[in-house]
Amino acid sequence: MASFKHAILLILLSIAIVACQKEELQQPSIIVEGWIEEGKAPIVLIHKSYVIDEDSKSRASLQSIIGGQMIVFGRVAIFDGADSIILTGRIDTSYMPPYIYTTTQIEGIAGKTYSLHAHYQGYDATAQTTIPSVARFDSIRAQEIAPGQMRLTGYMHGVKKDNYYMLMAKKLEAHQYRLCPLGVFSGAAANEGKMAVTIYCPDFSRIGIDIQKKDSVRPTTVMTFPKSEEQGYSIKLAQIDLESYLYWDQYAAQSMTQGVLFMSVYKNLPSNIQNGLGIWYGMGSSEYHLRLTQSKTFIF
Repeated sequence: MASFKHAILLILLSIAIVACQKEELQQPSIIVEGWIEEGKAPIVLIHKSYVIDEDSKSRASLQSIIGGQMIVFGRVAIFDGADSIILTGRIDTSYMPPYIYTTTQIEGIAGKTYSLHAHYQGYDATAQTTIPSVARFDSIRAQEIAPGQMRLTGYMHGVKKDNYYMLMAKKLEAHQYRLCPLGVFSGAAANEGKMAVTIYCPDFSRIGIDIQKKDSVRPTTVMTFPKSEEQGYSIKLAQIDLESYLYWDQYAAQSMTQGVLFMSVYKNLPSNIQNGLGIWYGMGSSEYHLRLTQSKTFIF
C-alpha cells in the first residue's frame, strides 16, 4: 500500500527491521506488509524481522540483510467473506524485498472486509481490513512559486473529521508509489467538509540505503515538484482506516524527527497483525497523472 511509504526501501524496511539497543533485543517475528485497493488485486510481502545492534551495523548493509530475511516459500491466503484464496508468490523487482504474493482472483471492493493469513514454518500471522470509500480530489492546483519549482495543492470536499488519508507520488514511468512527506493526515482540519492539502514531493533521488552511511537514511522533505516538459508525475490519494493511519502516521513522524531512522527507534510501529508485525490495510484510492509545464489548475 503502503505505507505505507519516503523511498520504497524506507517504507518496507521501517516494518522489516527492529532497531534497538543490545539490552532490548527482541525475538524474531514474521513481518507482513500488504494492501488491497478498490478495483485492484491484493499485494502482500512477508519476511522475517532482523534486530540491528552495533555489531550488525559494522558487518552488513541493509540490502544484504533483507535478501536473507525475505520469505519465498510462505503460504498467504485471503478470505473475502465467501471464499479463501491462496495467493501466488513470484519475483517482482519493483518491490523491496523483490518477492510478492498476489492473485488475479480477488479485486478489492469498497466496504468489504478482507482477512489475511500468512504462514511460514512456525509463524502464523493474521489480520483483517475493510476498504474505505474512494477519496478524490476535485482539483489540483500547480503553481510555479520559483523558477522550475511547482507547488501542488489538492482540493477535496465531503471530508469528515474522522476520515484518514495517505498521499503518494511517483514519476509517470515508475511502478511503485512513494509516501509523500507529511502525506498522512486526517480530516480534522476540514471546514464545512472542504479541505486543501499541500502535496509535498518525495525525494526521488534516494533509491538505495547503506546501513553504515547514516546520511543515506536521513529523510528529506522536498516541498516542490520540478517543472518539466518531459517528466510527468502521478499522485495517489487514498482513504485508509484508523489502524492504518496510526501506523503510517507514526512512521512519518519517526522519519521526519529522527536524524537516522533505524538507529534511533526503540519500539515497533503500531500494527494490526496478530502474532506478527507490520500492516494489512485497505485503500479507497484515486490517481491523477500530471504534466507540470506551467501554472494551472487541473479539474477532475
